[in-house]
Amino acid sequence: MRRLFVNADDFGLTEGISRGIAAAMASGVVGGTTAMICPVGAPERIGRYGREFAGRIGLHLQLTGGTPPCLTPRAVPSLVGADGSFPRKKIDVTDVSPDEVRREWRAQLARFRETGLEPSHLDSHHHIHKRPEVFPVFLELARELGVPARALSADMRRAMDAAGVPHADDCLTRFYGEDLSEANLLSLVDEAFAAQGGAGVLEVMAHPGYDDAALRAISTYAAGRAQELRVLTSPELARQLAARGIAVVGPSQAVRFPGHLNAGKSPRLSATS
Repeated sequence: MRRLFVNADDFGLTEGISRGIAAAMASGVVGGTTAMICPVGAPERIGRYGREFAGRIGLHLQLTGGTPPCLTPRAVPSLVGADGSFPRKKIDVTDVSPDEVRREWRAQLARFRETGLEPSHLDSHHHIHKRPEVFPVFLELARELGVPARALSADMRRAMDAAGVPHADDCLTRFYGEDLSEANLLSLVDEAFAAQGGAGVLEVMAHPGYDDAALRAISTYAAGRAQELRVLTSPELARQLAARGIAVVGPSQAVRFPGHLNAGKSPRLSATS
């Protein structure tokens, strides 16, 4: 059996992105989304567009993006620059304190819960959870919440297996940039499933959205998001996936070990626990 989970990153970042992701989830192959809670106005956008997709909205944990943290800059000095905000780019994240990451990410979780939603899965902005000093905190949070998490390498998958954290067999991150077409996405998906022996669970990272002025002010990837939205809502793409026997699923089914989901789930985390 082949299962495909398309996740839309960056829910909540701008009005256009939030509205576009909602459209992709309502009438396309996007099975879930992960929300950024730190940008100004994000909680309101997440609550307004996300309620009808409860159970399919995860948390897109931040240490980058140029936005202020949820905690005060004084509380997390290793995570912020002189302006009190996260660095814009991953390369500028240096010498972070794992304890500060832990406290900040739990504060992001608490703010996300204020929207009335519970995270269905976890990943991170700019894949910052790949960093060796950050990954243990990410793994700890995923394990305590009992939700699936994004694995980006064989080492990460082994660590998640050992911790009992559900994940997909692989995560495709190459549907991004210039060649944004149905044909290219199908080719990438075919290649990924072939590498898995023709079966399994594949996650696809995507960034659909409507191009708006707020997005162009903070990102060089704007027009591409609108093209991704067109592809991911294409009826032909859905038909081609079905013809290949690929089931499009949400986060609860996008795991190697579905039976592990929520097994031994720990109590709710607080911002300070």
